[in-house]
Amino acid sequence: MSKRNPPKSVVDTNLIVSGLLLKRGLPYELLEAWRAGSFQLLVSEPLREEYKQVLSRPKFAHKYGLTSEEVAVFLNLVSLLARQAIPRRRLPVKVRDPKDEKVLAAALGGKADYLVTGDDDLLVLRDDPRLKQIKIVTAAEFLEVLADETAEK
Repeated sequence: MSKRNPPKSVVDTNLIVSGLLLKRGLPYELLEAWRAGSFQLLVSEPLREEYKQVLSRPKFAHKYGLTSEEVAVFLNLVSLLARQAIPRRRLPVKVRDPKDEKVLAAALGGKADYLVTGDDDLLVLRDDPRLKQIKIVTAAEFLEVLADETAEK
Protein backbone atom coordinates (compact mmCIF):
# COMPACT_ATOMS: atom_id res chain seq x y z
CA MET A 1 0.00 0.00 0.00
CA SER A 2 1.39 3.41 -0.92
CA LYS A 3 1.97 5.96 1.78
CA ARG A 4 -0.51 8.80 1.47
CA ASN A 5 0.28 12.42 2.06
CA PRO A 6 -1.24 13.76 5.27
CA PRO A 7 -4.59 15.44 4.58
CA LYS A 8 -4.49 19.21 4.10
CA SER A 9 -6.77 20.73 6.71
CA VAL A 10 -7.93 24.10 7.95
CA VAL A 11 -8.71 24.15 11.68
CA ASP A 12 -11.16 26.77 12.91
CA THR A 13 -9.96 29.22 15.53
CA ASN A 14 -12.39 27.94 18.17
CA LEU A 15 -10.65 24.54 18.18
CA ILE A 16 -7.14 26.01 18.21
CA VAL A 17 -8.01 28.20 21.18
CA SER A 18 -9.73 25.39 23.10
CA GLY A 19 -6.82 23.04 22.54
CA LEU A 20 -4.22 25.53 23.72
CA LEU A 21 -6.20 26.74 26.72
CA LEU A 22 -7.62 23.51 28.09
CA LYS A 23 -4.75 21.18 27.15
CA ARG A 24 -7.18 18.26 27.12
CA GLY A 25 -10.11 16.93 25.14
CA LEU A 26 -10.65 16.65 21.41
CA PRO A 27 -9.26 20.09 20.47
CA TYR A 28 -6.03 19.26 22.30
CA GLU A 29 -5.87 15.84 20.60
CA LEU A 30 -6.26 17.66 17.30
CA LEU A 31 -3.28 19.92 18.05
CA GLU A 32 -1.23 16.91 19.11
CA ALA A 33 -2.13 15.10 15.87
CA TRP A 34 -0.90 18.13 13.91
CA ARG A 35 2.33 18.29 15.89
CA ALA A 36 2.83 14.57 15.20
CA GLY A 37 2.45 15.15 11.45
CA SER A 38 -0.85 13.31 11.07
CA PHE A 39 -2.24 16.16 8.99
CA GLN A 40 -0.97 19.25 7.26
CA LEU A 41 -2.34 22.47 8.75
CA LEU A 42 -3.37 25.04 6.16
CA VAL A 43 -3.56 28.63 7.32
CA SER A 44 -4.10 31.91 5.52
CA GLU A 45 -2.66 35.17 6.78
CA PRO A 46 -6.12 36.44 7.90
CA LEU A 47 -6.71 33.18 9.78
CA ARG A 48 -3.27 33.29 11.41
CA GLU A 49 -3.98 36.87 12.45
CA GLU A 50 -7.28 35.75 13.98
CA TYR A 51 -5.44 33.02 15.92
CA LYS A 52 -3.08 35.70 17.24
CA GLN A 53 -5.80 38.20 18.15
CA VAL A 54 -7.99 35.68 19.95
CA LEU A 55 -5.12 33.97 21.80
CA SER A 56 -3.78 37.36 22.93
CA ARG A 57 -6.99 38.36 24.72
CA PRO A 58 -6.21 39.27 28.34
CA LYS A 59 -9.07 37.10 29.65
CA PHE A 60 -7.23 33.97 28.49
CA ALA A 61 -4.07 34.98 30.31
CA HIS A 62 -6.01 35.68 33.50
CA LYS A 63 -8.39 32.72 33.49
CA TYR A 64 -6.16 30.02 31.96
CA GLY A 65 -2.65 31.30 32.55
CA LEU A 66 -1.85 31.41 28.83
CA THR A 67 1.32 33.45 28.55
CA SER A 68 2.40 35.68 25.70
CA GLU A 69 5.41 33.36 25.32
CA GLU A 70 3.14 30.34 24.79
CA VAL A 71 1.16 32.29 22.19
CA ALA A 72 4.39 33.33 20.45
CA VAL A 73 5.71 29.74 20.43
CA PHE A 74 2.46 28.44 18.94
CA LEU A 75 2.34 31.15 16.28
CA ASN A 76 5.98 30.47 15.44
CA LEU A 77 5.15 26.77 15.00
CA VAL A 78 2.30 27.74 12.71
CA SER A 79 4.65 29.93 10.67
CA LEU A 80 7.25 27.15 10.42
CA LEU A 81 5.08 24.07 9.96
CA ALA A 82 1.76 25.13 8.47
CA ARG A 83 1.24 25.42 4.76
CA GLN A 84 0.31 28.90 3.61
CA ALA A 85 -3.08 29.19 1.89
CA ILE A 86 -4.02 32.13 -0.29
CA PRO A 87 -7.65 32.76 0.68
CA ARG A 88 -10.27 32.56 -2.03
CA ARG A 89 -11.75 35.98 -2.66
CA ARG A 90 -15.18 34.91 -3.85
CA LEU A 91 -16.98 32.16 -2.00
CA PRO A 92 -19.40 29.88 -3.86
CA VAL A 93 -21.78 29.85 -0.87
CA LYS A 94 -23.16 32.33 1.64
CA VAL A 95 -21.91 31.79 5.19
CA ARG A 96 -24.46 32.59 7.92
CA ASP A 97 -21.85 34.36 10.05
CA PRO A 98 -19.61 36.66 7.98
CA LYS A 99 -16.82 36.21 10.56
CA ASP A 100 -16.53 32.58 9.42
CA GLU A 101 -15.85 33.53 5.80
CA LYS A 102 -12.08 33.69 6.40
CA VAL A 103 -12.06 30.05 7.51
CA LEU A 104 -13.91 28.84 4.42
CA ALA A 105 -11.84 31.16 2.18
CA ALA A 106 -8.63 29.60 3.53
CA ALA A 107 -9.96 26.07 2.99
CA LEU A 108 -11.01 26.79 -0.59
CA GLY A 109 -7.90 28.79 -1.46
CA GLY A 110 -5.59 26.16 -0.01
CA LYS A 111 -7.50 23.30 -1.64
CA ALA A 112 -8.04 21.71 1.75
CA ASP A 113 -9.21 18.15 2.09
CA TYR A 114 -10.89 19.01 5.41
CA LEU A 115 -12.24 22.01 7.27
CA VAL A 116 -12.36 21.10 10.96
CA THR A 117 -14.73 23.12 13.11
CA GLY A 118 -17.22 23.05 15.94
CA ASP A 119 -19.12 26.02 14.51
CA ASP A 120 -22.68 25.26 13.40
CA ASP A 121 -22.53 28.12 10.88
CA LEU A 122 -19.84 26.17 9.00
CA LEU A 123 -21.05 22.64 9.77
CA VAL A 124 -24.41 23.45 8.15
CA LEU A 125 -22.52 23.75 4.83
CA ARG A 126 -21.10 20.22 4.93
CA ASP A 127 -23.58 18.81 2.40
CA ASP A 128 -23.60 21.78 0.03
CA PRO A 129 -22.70 20.45 -3.45
CA ARG A 130 -20.77 23.65 -4.22
CA LEU A 131 -18.27 22.61 -1.54
CA LYS A 132 -17.98 18.95 -2.51
CA GLN A 133 -14.18 19.12 -2.70
CA ILE A 134 -13.92 19.90 1.04
CA LYS A 135 -15.16 17.70 3.86
CA ILE A 136 -16.46 19.91 6.68
CA VAL A 137 -16.18 17.89 9.89
CA THR A 138 -16.07 18.14 13.66
CA ALA A 139 -12.90 17.47 15.63
CA ALA A 140 -14.23 14.03 16.65
CA GLU A 141 -14.98 13.08 13.04
CA PHE A 142 -11.57 14.27 11.86
CA LEU A 143 -9.70 12.41 14.59
CA GLU A 144 -11.59 9.28 13.57
CA VAL A 145 -10.48 9.80 9.95
CA LEU A 146 -6.88 10.20 11.10
CA ALA A 147 -7.12 7.04 13.23
CA ASP A 148 -8.51 5.10 10.26
CA GLU A 149 -5.70 6.35 8.00
CA THR A 150 -3.09 5.38 10.59
CA ALA A 151 -4.62 1.89 10.87
CA GLU A 152 -4.41 1.47 7.07
CA LYS A 153 -0.66 2.20 6.95
